[in-house]
Amino acid sequence: MTELLLNIAAISRRTGVAPDTLRKWESRYGVLRPTRTGGGQRRYDEADVQRVEWLRDRIAEGWRISEAARMLDAEASALDDPAELREALIAAIRDTEMVAVSTTLDQTFAVLPLEQALADVIRPALEWTGEAWHRGELSIAQEHAISAKVRAHLTKLVADGRADVHGVAVLACGPGEFHDLGLLMLAVALRADGWRVEYLGADTPVDTAITFAERIGATMLCFSAARKESVKALRASLGTPPSKSTVPIVIGGAGSSPELAQELGATYVNGNLSAAVSRLRRLARA
Repeated sequence: MTELLLNIAAISRRTGVAPDTLRKWESRYGVLRPTRTGGGQRRYDEADVQRVEWLRDRIAEGWRISEAARMLDAEASALDDPAELREALIAAIRDTEMVAVSTTLDQTFAVLPLEQALADVIRPALEWTGEAWHRGELSIAQEHAISAKVRAHLTKLVADGRADVHGVAVLACGPGEFHDLGLLMLAVALRADGWRVEYLGADTPVDTAITFAERIGATMLCFSAARKESVKALRASLGTPPSKSTVPIVIGGAGSSPELAQELGATYVNGNLSAAVSRLRRLARA
């Protein structure tokens, strides 16, 4: 997907850091690393936003900007390869080093473009975590703690304000579905693509989600279902014949399939974030 480039005013609105402060950080510490348009105007990407947010949070913790910027650059130069970041995150998860988990997540979002951070670091690390839990190498408490750390980072990104360039997407887990991290990653990717996202979260009744989506004039309503029970509840709630919702329905998740989507009169998207965002953008245009 094409990354949305921002001017400094847009970064200021998203991060809460004043434009004058951002200009000082750029000139003194190289925090922002803009490209230039054909007319010579500076434009910034998601990596710039993540760096500013990381620095803003460190300053809120009492760091001096010079110290925070030096730490960010030192960490970025030492570890900015997606594979190395992924292995560092998995190692921290395996050893239950929760501070290291938080630091590696911060660093990942600070030094990598958002799509790459999600696809090459976060998703594989979560898949490893789930597999390790099934193998008995991690306890349910460890798995929950890791999921909470990742969820906190993703939720903060979803909460960032964005104009609805492509439309308004309502995202919800189906009834009885509590596995929401994949859906959160889609929400973050849609934000970065210029969508307004309303995230309803886990275990959402279908009728209330449809009513909400219709009331706000949503472009689409996306349900995620990984468990058989959730798929069964979606099928019962959307019904046969398909639901008469005025908002197009999209389904995804490990329990979904193109056949289920066809049965329910919905659109199916798979787990590939880039492909899913492109598919939803085409649906919005249609």
